[in-house]
Amino acid sequence: MTHEKIGSGNGINGCVFDLDGTLADTAPDIAQALNAALHENGLGQLSHDDIVGMIGGGIPTLVERALTKLSEPMDVKDVLVTGMLDSYAGNYCDKTVLLPGVADCLLGVQARGLPMAVCTNKEQNLARKIVTALGLDDYFVTVVGRHPDLAKKPDPAMLLHAIIAIGCNAEEVMMIGDSDVDAQTAAAANCVSVIAQNGYYGGDYTALGADFLVPDMAPVLGIIDQLNAVPS
Repeated sequence: MTHEKIGSGNGINGCVFDLDGTLADTAPDIAQALNAALHENGLGQLSHDDIVGMIGGGIPTLVERALTKLSEPMDVKDVLVTGMLDSYAGNYCDKTVLLPGVADCLLGVQARGLPMAVCTNKEQNLARKIVTALGLDDYFVTVVGRHPDLAKKPDPAMLLHAIIAIGCNAEEVMMIGDSDVDAQTAAAANCVSVIAQNGYYGGDYTALGADFLVPDMAPVLGIIDQLNAVPS
């Protein structure tokens, strides 16, 4: 798909990455924390695959989806959210690892002199801790996570906040994610969107309207170079 800004001469001058399912496979630790909270409250357990399909939107949204899946009332949501946050805070990076191609992609973007940020619906403090635990601090100007003052994705507020932090205009920023939420967020902010298909989205990728679909992070550098090529 051709983005209306592609070829306008702006090129790509910055990149913003989603976290869960884009930079890192965080699902094992998320699943562990959710099932721990469910167990503590006498509720049933969910499979890893079920939980993966529910990720996206932050922990409160995940808990709502879990309760719906288990046919449990929503009046226990707040207790579960608190329990899950407590569990996750102590085990947020036990089994979390970088996804394929991410390390080389970040090195390549950095080598090209492009500023980078993280924009995630995960709670901001947790997101920052995970980025640090994965050894990624030096790559990112900022980590923007779920915060009471910013509407969560797919509202563009968080992404626009990240874009300001890296000193770019929206149309010259590439938003890299793994889901419909990321594609919608990029479109709302008027960014170029790249969606990696090795994350947590379980729907039809071709229906997302993303500018670029990639199997994993490996092709991202080539896309940046393509968009930044100087016309002969």
